[in-house]
Amino acid sequence: MGNPHLAEIATRTDNEHALPAYRVLYDGQCEICQACVAWLKTLDYKGNTICLPIDTSALSACDSRLRMDECLQQLHVVTPEGEIRVGWDAVTCLARLFPSTRFVGRLGEWFPFRQAGRLCYRLVAANRYSLSKCRGGACHAAKPDAVRRQAKLSAFWSCYTLGFFIRLPLVLWAAVSAAVHRVKLFAQTYHKCLHLLNGKLTVLFLNGALPNTVPLLFGELFTAIVYDGVAFDPGSPKMRRSLAAHLRHAKPRITKIVATHAHEEHVGNLNWLSELTGAPVWVSAMTAQFLTPFKKLPWVRATIIGQPPNLRPPYHVLSETLDTESGHLQVLATPGHCDDHIVLFDLKEKLLLAGDAFMGSYFATPNPDVDSLQWLTSLERLMELDIEILVEGHGHIHTLRTDIPDFPGVVIREDPKVAIMQKLEYLRWLREQIEAGFQEQLPVRVIEASCFPWGKRTSWESCATDECIRVLSLGHFSRTELVRSFVRTSSEPLPTVYEVRISGGNQQRP
Repeated sequence: MGNPHLAEIATRTDNEHALPAYRVLYDGQCEICQACVAWLKTLDYKGNTICLPIDTSALSACDSRLRMDECLQQLHVVTPEGEIRVGWDAVTCLARLFPSTRFVGRLGEWFPFRQAGRLCYRLVAANRYSLSKCRGGACHAAKPDAVRRQAKLSAFWSCYTLGFFIRLPLVLWAAVSAAVHRVKLFAQTYHKCLHLLNGKLTVLFLNGALPNTVPLLFGELFTAIVYDGVAFDPGSPKMRRSLAAHLRHAKPRITKIVATHAHEEHVGNLNWLSELTGAPVWVSAMTAQFLTPFKKLPWVRATIIGQPPNLRPPYHVLSETLDTESGHLQVLATPGHCDDHIVLFDLKEKLLLAGDAFMGSYFATPNPDVDSLQWLTSLERLMELDIEILVEGHGHIHTLRTDIPDFPGVVIREDPKVAIMQKLEYLRWLREQIEAGFQEQLPVRVIEASCFPWGKRTSWESCATDECIRVLSLGHFSRTELVRSFVRTSSEPLPTVYEVRISGGNQQRP
């Protein structure tokens, strides 16, 4: 795949009437540079700038006069007229572009502010390689050995922390905006039942007094899906009253009950729903193993979501296909989110019931049983399917099909294969960062920070939510677990570290 920044340059260059752009060359390894570029992108709502992390291809495509060593030392801006501004002069040039910073830009050109600005900037530039650990960006293009040799972890943390405080107003604004969006979406879906594809697909949005804190705080909706007579993942015990109300009003025909995996919000009502409807329960062999008995959850998860009961017989074990009222579904093993995960695919309708095998293209706070290397393989397998409708286990539907009506916040108008590919690319980038970090023998916290650089919008937009999840789950769901998910070495379904942590240290291994 090509560099999107270079493609943008080419597009603007080919079109003589396109809006002139200021091309900003910055050091992608420096957290301070990344934070400042994030502000630039936020201010530049008219698209007057193109921000380019420094590498040889970016320099040659931008301007032949640019030199790698010089660009690594100071910020370079190429104006639409072809003038090159450097260092503090580049900062003031950019500041003058936006109403909110125009005064600062003009002030920075006057004596004595211009001299003071240049002095401070040169001081920073002279210590370029001591400001941040070589964790990506320009260090891949030039002098990586020099960066690794001179950079210290204390300097890395200083740079990363300063980048955070530069970005803090954006982090807080993103947190407020996300909170408003979550509350709005929760209100829209509360007690909602969606009937789609002429009633073939039904999405039941579940709720409960304590479970409601999850969609309100973190945006993760709870649902039960009924497709062609098969009920999938009927929620936890604390959502049972909500599910019962849906069944009374919607009266969906249920002939089978299936769990895509053994997490508590998916399996807590299997036997209860079977007894209520007379429909048999179907699970994979591994899910049945995990549910008999179901291990004791950490008290936070048990309190909020609910401790599921053990799976009681009779139940059936899934094979390669599952018959439905009008056809059949392919059953595909998709380990990664957890080892027992399966998805179901309707080849005729081109519809994928994904469970939690796809939880958005960006997902940063997994629990300890995630294996991201297996998840990569599973997503690559899903890319081979002809998918037109992707139904997530937590209610979101990705499709371009016009027979699926719009429902803001739930129906996402995008090609499901594009969404899966975006997640694949994100996980591949994480794998590269994490493997390089362990090869350099960096501490886990440093590797974690390098996986969430302030230059990536997703890193700071979700920062407040991710850290809130870490605190409220007592570290059980966190960005740290995302790093660990790439280095699981146990071949057993649940590694020892997971069983100890999930049971509070009391669970004995068989």
